[in-house]
Amino acid sequence: MFCYLFGPSGPAAVVALGRAWLAILLMVGWLLAPVASALVPAQTHQHSQSTVAASFSLNEAEPIQYICPMHSHITSEEPGTCPICGMDLVPQRPQSHQQPQAQVSSAMQQSMGVRTAVASHTTLWRYLVTQGQVQWNDNARHHVHARASGWIERLHVRSEGQTVSQGQLLYEIYSRELVVAQQDYLQASSLLMQQSSQQVSQQSSPQSAQRLLNDSRLRLELLGFAPHLIEQLEQRQEILYRVPVFAPKAGVVTQLNSAQGMYVEPGLEIMTITGTDQLWLEADVPEQYSHWFSQGTPADITIAQLGLTDYETSVSYVYPELDVRSRSQRLRIELPAKPGLLVGMQAKVELFGGPKREVLAVPLASLIVTGDSHGSGSNRVLVQTDDNTFVQRPVEVGLIVGDQAEIIAGLAAGERVVVSGQFLLDSEATLQGMHNNVNKQEAADAHQHH
Repeated sequence: MFCYLFGPSGPAAVVALGRAWLAILLMVGWLLAPVASALVPAQTHQHSQSTVAASFSLNEAEPIQYICPMHSHITSEEPGTCPICGMDLVPQRPQSHQQPQAQVSSAMQQSMGVRTAVASHTTLWRYLVTQGQVQWNDNARHHVHARASGWIERLHVRSEGQTVSQGQLLYEIYSRELVVAQQDYLQASSLLMQQSSQQVSQQSSPQSAQRLLNDSRLRLELLGFAPHLIEQLEQRQEILYRVPVFAPKAGVVTQLNSAQGMYVEPGLEIMTITGTDQLWLEADVPEQYSHWFSQGTPADITIAQLGLTDYETSVSYVYPELDVRSRSQRLRIELPAKPGLLVGMQAKVELFGGPKREVLAVPLASLIVTGDSHGSGSNRVLVQTDDNTFVQRPVEVGLIVGDQAEIIAGLAAGERVVVSGQFLLDSEATLQGMHNNVNKQEAADAHQHH
């Protein structure tokens, strides 16, 4: 047969056979073309419907959050990296109403160091420890001014911090106004003596001369002339050209604004003397605790460098303003003068604001503070529902005192919260919730394609 095909007549037979097979194939294609055209549009339409349904499902979904796999409290509304560990944030689909939970075996809990505590009712005492600083008593300040213009001839106080006693000589001043006032007083005194020894008319009676003398004396007193200097002037009948000025009270010169030979006027404060019988201790209280305390609140003071421990006193004044920089409010406590007590010393201040009874409280260590992209914060805890199950639970926190926190909403008495290892459990619960949501979404997508 091989010889027959490739003999003299073989090539012609092969060409004829090829043409026959080509005709058969063309006929089969013509017959199947209507069926193929009917199938392709149906498949295309079905795929288009699935794409539209999936697109609609995604558009209707809530905004996706991005969360750090290692730090579940780091969330964002946009893709990015964790500011703590640098890992890429993982997209998290909207969670269901069921709180995320983690399943952890007892052996794993032991290796993670998980510890729990029971939420229970207790009494929280409003107690705050802060720092205070010893200050001058502003109520004991006395400003020394010149009552008449003139020159300071001699200044006997040369520096701030100098201690003076009541009646101590401060400075001597020459003032023309004081000289004239002394002359007027001497003239009135001389006139009264003359009228008392002679019989004069009613218009110049001794009563009018006495009135003139009293006015002259009052003028000297108002100009700062000491009473004993007036008596000396009346006895000696000699004018003082350098008038001495004495300390009105004992204390420390806390401000000195003059120098010897200086010209002074009534508006100038020459010096300030502050009494030392009592000092102030001013303490700052953070804004969130300012409503705890008021005038009369008990306080204990400790100044270690003086050996003063737990000195019992009370708040004498609460300043009616808040420091805009430190966001704190000042309290004042009065301290009696003690040997070695100096302005500027630091003191430990313990404030007792009273009890708040029958509050539901948990250890402060159990709280997990979270925040969103806008900076607002919330709190949650990990609640142990059984031996191996831990559930995330948002809570509302009230009073925080020491290592205890009041729970206003979100917990019930008797529930156990995690106080150690809660951050690992929280991350596990968050990732488990993400995994469950992804599985639900994949199942929904698969159902749409079917």
